[in-house]
Amino acid sequence: MDTFLGALVQGVLQGGVYALVVLGVIVVAKATKVINLAYGGILLVLTYLLWWLVDSMGLPLPVGLVIVLAAGVLVGFGIERLLMRPLMGRPEMDMITFLMTLVVGFTVMQGIAILAFGGVPQVMPRMFPEGNLNFAGVNFTYTSLFCFATAVAMFLAFVAYFRYSKNGLAMRCVSDDMIVSQSLGISVKRICSYAWAVGAVSAAVGGVLIGSMYAVDTNTGSFAMMRALPVLLLAGLDSLPGGFVGALLVGLAESFAGAYIDPHVGGFRELLPFILMLVILLVLPNGLFGKKAIRRI
Repeated sequence: MDTFLGALVQGVLQGGVYALVVLGVIVVAKATKVINLAYGGILLVLTYLLWWLVDSMGLPLPVGLVIVLAAGVLVGFGIERLLMRPLMGRPEMDMITFLMTLVVGFTVMQGIAILAFGGVPQVMPRMFPEGNLNFAGVNFTYTSLFCFATAVAMFLAFVAYFRYSKNGLAMRCVSDDMIVSQSLGISVKRICSYAWAVGAVSAAVGGVLIGSMYAVDTNTGSFAMMRALPVLLLAGLDSLPGGFVGALLVGLAESFAGAYIDPHVGGFRELLPFILMLVILLVLPNGLFGKKAIRRI
């Protein structure tokens, strides 16, 4: 029973962080129809940047966080303006943008992380209280609890932004139909820039939380993407609440696999995200909450 409760609690706590990680991918996908494979690389560079600002430069942690969030906004705007906007309207745009984000994330950003910060494992500055908590016989750290609370709060803040702010409503309109949005006076290019900026800010916060739980190294971006993609496929590209539910399901699946299968089949937990992606693509190609495309002939 203790093993079950421990896996349940740990899965929920991990799933909350995964929800924030996948948020940035969903935002860009909804507004621009681009699957942002650069997300992991952006997260990696911004996480290393925070470590460098606080540990090497000696800046206070709050100052470092503000600088990293501002850098995330600039990175998002820069990628959209310099790399993605020139591709809009081109034939086979989906494939070109897919390859562009792949190259940016796994080559350019990872190269920047290695050249600028060395790419060696680093321990992030402590942001949350040390120690463990015991709940119903289950032990978990203050760090995992505060990371979960921060991720959920940020996720709810982003959802509220999309539902009630002017720019958030414009993003939802653009995600439904870019042409109609333009006819209504909405600047599609500006909204796409905002979507990339929000996605990069989400990457910054997600990287900070992941870095608080694990050491930061060149695999951190890949780790984030290998959790984000199964959640994205499970939730579908259209639903932010679905992203949260999908993240909890993936976190629980990973936690239970680690508790019950890894002792007998070592490394299965690391293989699980790939298995989930294959199963979801075969069984639920539109995800649990995705919209089914209807084409009239």
